[in-house]
Amino acid sequence: MGEINVRKIRKEELNKALSILSQWNMAPRKASKENPNPERESLILEHTFVAVADNKIVGVCSYLILSSKEAETASLAIDRDYKGSGIGYLLQVERLKEMKARGFKRVHTETDRTETIEWYIRKFGYKKVGTNPKKHDFSLKNVDHWTVLKLDLENINF
Repeated sequence: MGEINVRKIRKEELNKALSILSQWNMAPRKASKENPNPERESLILEHTFVAVADNKIVGVCSYLILSSKEAETASLAIDRDYKGSGIGYLLQVERLKEMKARGFKRVHTETDRTETIEWYIRKFGYKKVGTNPKKHDFSLKNVDHWTVLKLDLENINF
């Protein structure tokens, strides 16, 4: 694998990013009669980053704005062929840098994967603060809730 570059997504790269999210059952879904309130309906392009290696998109992450002080991470996924290569860390650092630069003080994160929960705590200093029920089958099918994590961005230095 060559050099990995993390940058903002381009509109023409959206389908590739969605394909990577689909590998992990995390692609946004439009509201429907069966699911009127999905976990995510779209990616906000101006808040979405991609990782590029070997001239192809190999990872994606984004964030949502909750308030003037708090943002929420969303949709961190790595192409399965590149899992374990440090791409997730690079994507997470880039979005945290942007959130901090934009003046957000706290980051809200929800995940259902034990290894991801432990990774956020170990690598970034997140704290577990509770759980939320899932709205539908999203990410892990056998887990019916999200573990809620919080991060104080004011104490993070890059």
